[in-house]
Formats: sequence, structure tokens, C-alpha cells
Amino acid sequence: MFDFTPPHLHLLVNHFPVEGSIIAVILLIFAMVRRSAELKRVALMAFVLLGIAAYVSDLTGGGASQELRNIPGVDRELIKEHIAAADWAKDISYIVAAVALVGLILAYRKPESVADSTDATAYTRHHKEPNKWIVIICLVGGLFEVSTFAKTAYRGGLIRHPEIESSFPVPAAPVDTVHK
Repeated sequence: MFDFTPPHLHLLVNHFPVEGSIIAVILLIFAMVRRSAELKRVALMAFVLLGIAAYVSDLTGGGASQELRNIPGVDRELIKEHIAAADWAKDISYIVAAVALVGLILAYRKPESVADSTDATAYTRHHKEPNKWIVIICLVGGLFEVSTFAKTAYRGGLIRHPEIESSFPVPAAPVDTVHK
């Protein structure tokens, strides 16, 4: 029914790190503004998942590269530029994922505390807050990750989508020779 070629598989999985990094950064900023420990942990989990997604995208990229090199008209230099940008993005994603994982482990090891209150109905639970510096490092790294994934996606798009280039000549609208 479907013919999953290496380029097709690569296109299926490589979008998650690009869009996911944007979502993870926005979620982390929202968590910081709201001062929500739960949302901070969810954002850190998203960065860990992005590291895994970057690994899968890298795994599928080799097969896609080999197959595209055999297609006439595909510029091999564009493939090399995409691979170089992808290596940077992957490495940054791994670093942010590792920092986020450390932050999750350290937060998990923190004891939970319950606010002291004389009123039994006023139960407030203080969730395990990730370390402030780890959250800040993940935010800065996440912003850098977004930019490197965007550059990688742009370089990949140039391989088969020259219309995204600013110098691409836009074809003139067809002239309607038949008047009704």
C-alpha cells in the first residue's frame, strides 16, 4: 500500500524535532512565567524526547542521503550542507536533553513538602521543582536548539524545494488567451 523509502521515512520523523523544539521552548517559558513546577518538568521531559527524536532523525538521514545522491539534478553540495547543519542540531539537542534529564533526576530526588497549616482544608502540596539553573540552561540551550533545527530544516528544504530560496524566480501568472 505505502512504499516507505528512506527519504520518506526521514521526512516523516525529521519534523518532530523542528516543531517540537519550538513547542518545548514555549512551554518552558510559560512554565517559568506561571512558576509551575509541573510544567517545568513537562518541558524538561519534552527536551529529553527531542533528543531521542533527533537521534531517530539522524538514523533515517543516512539512507535518505544515499538515495537522493542518485537522483539527477540533486545538488550534492546542498546535501553536505544539510548534513553539517543536522550534526550541529543533533549535538545541541543531545546536550540539552542530557541537561534536562539531569534536572529531572535531581528534581525527582527532592523530597516533597506539604505546607504547614492549622486548617485541615488548606492542603497545599509543593511539587518537586527542577533546579533554577538547569531550567535556565535548558531555556538558553532550547533557544539555540530551535535556531539550529530551523537552519537544518531550511538546508534540507533547499535540496528538493528551491522555491523557499529568496532568489527563486517566481513564474509569471499564465495568460488567459480564451476570453468568455
